[in-house]
Amino acid sequence: MELVRSVYEGWARGDFSVAAELTAPGFEYRQNPEAVEPGIRRGGEIGNALRGIFDVYEDFRVEPSEFIDAGDRVLVVSRALGTAKGSGLDLDMDVFSVWTVNDGRLASNAVFTDRKGALEAAGLSE
Repeated sequence: MELVRSVYEGWARGDFSVAAELTAPGFEYRQNPEAVEPGIRRGGEIGNALRGIFDVYEDFRVEPSEFIDAGDRVLVVSRALGTAKGSGLDLDMDVFSVWTVNDGRLASNAVFTDRKGALEAAGLSE
């Protein structure tokens, strides 16, 4: 749980590289189909996908509101916020991230836009 919290603390400081220091070899980032950068990424592909978000949003940020311990998984309930560079439209949506931790390292992160899907992925129920 503290490992995942440290990622969000780094992000709050504007340090989006903090997760890279904590990930296991083979770390997998699984983004939902509606995202700017949908699909599954590994290794250097992850950084490229995340840069895509910052190409679209000038002030993108993720603000966590709840961390739920699910054993080797942590479900983070948060808000994704930002302003689109081209249109000026605001992004303000719920985001649910299920992080998997193995041997003290981050093994994966799966992002969901619905709580039910995230709870199921974390092995939890409402």
